[in-house]
Amino acid sequence: MKIYIFSIVTMLLLFSCGTDQEEIPNVSDIDGSFNLYRIEQDIMSADTNNLQEVFLQHPAFMEIYLNNIMGFTQNQEENITGFITDSNINLLYQATQIQYGDFSSLTKDFEEAFQFYKYYFPERDVPDLYTFISEYGIQRFVFSDEDGKDALGIGLDLFLGGDYPYAQFIPNNPAFSQYLIRRFDKTHLVKRSIGALVEDILGENTGNNLLEKMIHNGKKLYILDRLLPTTPDSVIIEYTTDQMSWVEDNQVEMWAYLLKEDLFYESDINKINKLVNPSPNSPGMPNEAPGRTANYLGWKIVDAFMKRQSNYFIQDLVNEKDAQKILNESKFKPRK
Repeated sequence: MKIYIFSIVTMLLLFSCGTDQEEIPNVSDIDGSFNLYRIEQDIMSADTNNLQEVFLQHPAFMEIYLNNIMGFTQNQEENITGFITDSNINLLYQATQIQYGDFSSLTKDFEEAFQFYKYYFPERDVPDLYTFISEYGIQRFVFSDEDGKDALGIGLDLFLGGDYPYAQFIPNNPAFSQYLIRRFDKTHLVKRSIGALVEDILGENTGNNLLEKMIHNGKKLYILDRLLPTTPDSVIIEYTTDQMSWVEDNQVEMWAYLLKEDLFYESDINKINKLVNPSPNSPGMPNEAPGRTANYLGWKIVDAFMKRQSNYFIQDLVNEKDAQKILNESKFKPRK
């Protein structure tokens, strides 16, 4: 069984979209429908004397959920009964249902995203969705269902909003720093969920230096932008609108800094970590500079590269592993 776990819409435009409207393909004739399984509702409303019915309905998901996510490797029915009857879990469940009891608007957003998914990756199945709660265990993951089809699990309890007191329930956990939980909301749910599929497509980021890592991450952002063409850039890269404005206005300065510090071929993760991984800032740059600025530049490089290719498809981009070639052929110049 294939399991890809990643720990931890159509919207009003918070910022300009990266995909030009004329570039958006017509996908109206593509079927983006999927099955939605509300596992948290099934479990929390189950008869504790007959939990096997819930287990047997979705065996592939439940095996992962019980063993890998919840850690209920033994005495599963007893553990699930305790989970269902726990007062804190019931409060958590109620919080998820206040926001996500009605999933219809998100269903529409997912269907649209899956139309583009099938357009760009016709060989792949539209995945079914499984929602669940895990007491803050995992946010989204890709797995193979019992028929061998890709499916997507979404942990609703890690999408309760930046104001939800995650740090109060799990204190001193850096995963619940404010700059990270700001993205744990409904605005980012579709993007982060689709992001798990893109990570599955691209595979592990095995780059050794900054250039290789920023191009890999730039591919992810480029593909997400194509799958979610009406989603704001600020949501695609998970910046605030102010942060998005800053990187757009300071491309030359960011590029100059990486050149000056000779960072493009730097492989010391301690020197480049905050440039490619979530962080409140990018060291060496002004305080206004958000983290992951190298990923933003990687996105722009990949976009410039793709604009220069003729008869080149997204799958070709996925298959292209030479980051230096992408940089060279992009002829990217930061915007002044």
